[in-house]
Amino acid sequence: MSRYLLAFVAGALFALGLAVSGMSQPSKVRGFLDFLGEWDMTMLFVLGPAVGIYFLGTRVGKKVLPHKFVSGPDPEKMGFRFFAGNVCFGVGWGMVGLCPGPAIANLGQANLPVVVFFVCLLVGISVADRVVARL
Repeated sequence: MSRYLLAFVAGALFALGLAVSGMSQPSKVRGFLDFLGEWDMTMLFVLGPAVGIYFLGTRVGKKVLPHKFVSGPDPEKMGFRFFAGNVCFGVGWGMVGLCPGPAIANLGQANLPVVVFFVCLLVGISVADRVVARL
């Protein structure tokens, strides 16, 4: 049960951080990805600490729980599907300014574009699962 409680607390903290920092707003993401226009570097103030905490967490996790700790994909399994999926994710994120985490955080606002994005996300996952199963 403590694992679920920890996951809930982490998810709630993540959503709160997105909301307070404004990083759940698609305009913030698009502004961050607009390197050639009016680049908005404020996402770096969220991204930087997140990378630092993850880096420290993986180092501690590997030492404290080496038998239970997994850190990232196996390099031998990073084939075409891995990279194609990352490219699709990145293109979608750049076009819309939303990824699954902020989309879930924004669902509470009942914003129609976010709801449409989330429904399309679920349909895309379902279709992708069926396509990948046939490969």
